[in-house]
Amino acid sequence: MVTNWVIEGIRSEVYVPVVPEPVFTPLTKDLKDCVVALVTAAGVHLKSQKPFNLAGDFSYREIPGDTPSSELMVTHGGYDNTDVNKDINCMFPIDRLRELAQEGFIRGVAKIHIGFMGGGGNTQKFTEETGPAIARLLKETGVDAAVLTAGCGTCHRSAVIVQRAIEREGIPTVIIAALPPVAKHQGAPRIVAPKVPIGANAGEPNNVNMQKAILKDALLALKSINRFGEVIELPYEYRARI
Repeated sequence: MVTNWVIEGIRSEVYVPVVPEPVFTPLTKDLKDCVVALVTAAGVHLKSQKPFNLAGDFSYREIPGDTPSSELMVTHGGYDNTDVNKDINCMFPIDRLRELAQEGFIRGVAKIHIGFMGGGGNTQKFTEETGPAIARLLKETGVDAAVLTAGCGTCHRSAVIVQRAIEREGIPTVIIAALPPVAKHQGAPRIVAPKVPIGANAGEPNNVNMQKAILKDALLALKSINRFGEVIELPYEYRARI
């Protein structure tokens, strides 16, 4: 006779990751018919907006879709800002997104994009307040899909919390991750992973071709990834010179 025993308080010595329950919204439109928003946990905001609190901040900033990239900056102490200070597009590829819209690859650039500082943030606040608020805002402004980026490790965690909230609102998402294992463990619906350092998820600073290729592949992953949690490794590689 076989008996199953359960002893409370006993844990396995083998690490077993616990991934949140799946949340996944299929992309039902062609990309050429989609309005796309950028959402970043990397601390991007307008130079005229209040900087984020480096000790922890769960607020977010609305970035108008027609904002010149020269009017953007980063407040985030959890990753090396050297690359993003050279070219905001290496983390927030707004110029590349506009170029893809002009080429007809997507229908348009969202009226509003979102920046927040995910490092050291309050996960409960991100889960219960920030994520749902951002998701509703994107829904109300007619966004069809969203591309996310993040800086440090906790930044990836916060980004995925928001990503999952957006998916729950019915908007397909993909995260360009410099730390894909972190994103996957946190329950990201879709992940693409170029070979880049933290702080340049969307490609080498001022390398337009690399940035556009990474963004295009991320957008294509909205269609090609059809099951929760899949990771697509991208061939593009950038190593920061020290």
